[in-house]
Amino acid sequence: MEAQSSIERQAPDGADAARAGWAAVLAAASLWGTTGLVFQVLRTDGGADAVSISFLRLALTVPFLMSMARVYAGAWIPSLTPKGLLVLAALGVSMAFYQLTYVLAIERVGVAISVLISICGAPIFVALISVLWFREPFHIRTFAALATAVAGTILLVGLPSDLNPDTYPFWTGVAIAVVCALFQAFYVLAARAAGQVCSPMHAGGIGFAIGALVLMPFWPEEGLQLSYPVDGWLMLLYVAAVPTALAQTLFLQGIKGTGAIGGAIASLMEPLVATILAVVVLHETMTGYSVLGALILLSGIVIIQWTPGNPR
Repeated sequence: MEAQSSIERQAPDGADAARAGWAAVLAAASLWGTTGLVFQVLRTDGGADAVSISFLRLALTVPFLMSMARVYAGAWIPSLTPKGLLVLAALGVSMAFYQLTYVLAIERVGVAISVLISICGAPIFVALISVLWFREPFHIRTFAALATAVAGTILLVGLPSDLNPDTYPFWTGVAIAVVCALFQAFYVLAARAAGQVCSPMHAGGIGFAIGALVLMPFWPEEGLQLSYPVDGWLMLLYVAAVPTALAQTLFLQGIKGTGAIGGAIASLMEPLVATILAVVVLHETMTGYSVLGALILLSGIVIIQWTPGNPR
């Protein structure tokens, strides 16, 4: 805890803290964008089911985060109050159910609709909860940034041409995607609160351990899928170490400077990076609308950063 206090005393404040926060959150969202490609390979080549991947992602991340906490914060386990432990439990549970509902939505309405509702809906819910529940001010520039970033994401992802909205599975999937957006919003708000509880590494390690335990009742009847080739395990370890352990640490640290709404808007970088990787690695093509959407999305992120010192 002494090492953590030393780090906090040396931390920048004001505009410098905001700039550092934006850099950290944008880096985290960019790293999250690499997970889709890895999960696609695991599910296609390794036959992995969604719950197994989600559980292993959280469980394998815990040793990385706790080791980082021991090195940089000086202790394996922090001193926590009951309220602090509740905040970390909310962090882990919201992350676990965000992943689970996201996969369930994809199975029913596909990737595009799930991304549009869950990822675009999350910053909207964050803004509503922050304003209505926490009584935070909502500036016109924040509204402009939120609207611009969401519109850009919609153009970037696009709507599939084979929608069948007259079926029960479709509307079930839409409902699950809305719940997914809520859980992602809860995660962002819990991440902001966790910054007052302990170090980002401790928060992620303890929170994700709780999240992994929460997912255990959802294991498939045949048990957890653990039969992967060597390259499959290497990919899982990459997901645990980089776009989860490192990215979550960056996000938990950065959201102190961006605020909850700003952090949620910046997280929209995730589908942009995923799209770029699909173009580069899988040789998919981007339409003119997608390119325009990417530019508009980036414009929204720039707009929100123009007022780093103001509440968001």
